[in-house]
Amino acid sequence: MRRLVIASATLCLSAYAPSAHAAPAACESLAQLTLPGTTVTATQDVPAGEFTPPVAGPGGGRLPGLPAFCRVALTVLPQIHIEIWLPKDSWNGSYRGEGGGGYAGQVSYGGLAEGIRRGYATASTDTGHAASAGGSFALNQDGTLNKQLIGDFAERSLHELATKAKAVIAAFYGNAPKHSYWNGCSTGGRQGLMAVQRFPDEYDGLVVGAPAINWDRFIPSELWPQVVMNKTVGAPISAAKLTAATRAAVAACDASDGVMDGIIGDPRKCTYDPGALVCKGGDGASCLTPREADAIRKIWNGPTNASGQRLWFGLERGTPLNFLAGGNPFPIATAHFQYWIRKNAAFDWRTLSEADFDADFRTSQKEFHDVIGTDDPRLDAFRKHGGKMIIWHGDADPLIFPRGTINYYERVLAANGGAKRVTDFARLFMAPGVGHCGGGDGPAPTALFETVVDWVEKGTAPKTIAASRKRPDGTTLARPLCPYPATAKWTGTGSTDEAANFVCVDAKPQAADVRVVGR
Repeated sequence: MRRLVIASATLCLSAYAPSAHAAPAACESLAQLTLPGTTVTATQDVPAGEFTPPVAGPGGGRLPGLPAFCRVALTVLPQIHIEIWLPKDSWNGSYRGEGGGGYAGQVSYGGLAEGIRRGYATASTDTGHAASAGGSFALNQDGTLNKQLIGDFAERSLHELATKAKAVIAAFYGNAPKHSYWNGCSTGGRQGLMAVQRFPDEYDGLVVGAPAINWDRFIPSELWPQVVMNKTVGAPISAAKLTAATRAAVAACDASDGVMDGIIGDPRKCTYDPGALVCKGGDGASCLTPREADAIRKIWNGPTNASGQRLWFGLERGTPLNFLAGGNPFPIATAHFQYWIRKNAAFDWRTLSEADFDADFRTSQKEFHDVIGTDDPRLDAFRKHGGKMIIWHGDADPLIFPRGTINYYERVLAANGGAKRVTDFARLFMAPGVGHCGGGDGPAPTALFETVVDWVEKGTAPKTIAASRKRPDGTTLARPLCPYPATAKWTGTGSTDEAANFVCVDAKPQAADVRVVGR
């Protein structure tokens, strides 16, 4: 059995490199692979069919319909875990990295399975900590920040994933991948943009969904609805009233795209005020008290400072409010205040006033922007590399505020020579009515990954993105998603369920719609 030696992050096969048409190496031989700061913890020949991952993870449990593959598990010091799955007989010659979600902490086994089904050598990382830790991994027992683990989560694990995966791929197949792709949403979207910004040569094409960029600002802003309700109302607003406010906003703004379909085509143009839903005498399940209306107004607007200037964005009108404004706060946001900002596991968010929120927001921005903000708009190196990127975000995302993504893209346009130059390598598509990485009442994008592959390998830039949603009655709603800032508008003829009957029109964005203090 030959020993494969990799002396650096760049592959160096010291003795033998098979030809492009040679069979892959024996899977067990990869156990002898030497990589800097890395231990190969497992190599496993997996036959075609069904596979059950060794630990639970996203899309875990039994994974059916898999080709035969070689599973390789690595640990990069101090504790970054990586898995690379290598199709044995069906490799298409390219690599695909799979993103995580939330605080990550686990390998995306579902993503690995989907990647090898498509023929890609596929890799994923837990980013250096266990999922069971939640956000607490950021805090040492002595009350100081664990900058090693924060940095691994934010950036280092992603670079290690790409370099180690490509080294293993080359060792197994005898060739480096011809193209490298990224597929991620939420935290996975942020991870993709981190690679584009700091390691611009690592990926040729990326699908970046609902990116959790602006982490230092949008994560604390996820707690704003709870702070507002606690201080303005004194208790959570009932689910029935939240739903009534959402439905009222949709009813007021639904027809702006020419179709009454329960979807707001461009929520930035919707100015519905919840004051219109205030009860006419007494209280009721489907109307609001003045204080409740004031709270929802603040939730839609987003957090502000003492001068009334917007610190960050709020939930769009028409978006379900129960995720962030329900009976319990979103745990990632509360953990951020406990372990990252206040550095106190016992911190009770209920003690926060709106003024306290302003101060804590600024603390988060000051301490964590540089490490995990992931909003650097300077992408010239990625453009010069020849990379292509599709960014998309659901307009009814109940967790990550869509205007944060638009704010970033506007700054990308300004920093890279304007729309004509930027759209040669990066395009943003907003999805009306779509929730977090999918779901919701609107049609979600389809074939995104295939679209970015065609852009990279065939030079076919996407003019629109196909989107669809299957209704409970079995019918299908299909629409085109238009490149920002355009939105889809019905032509006035033909079925409103068919994408062909819609055209993209300029939405004429207003700068104030996506402006915050300091940006």
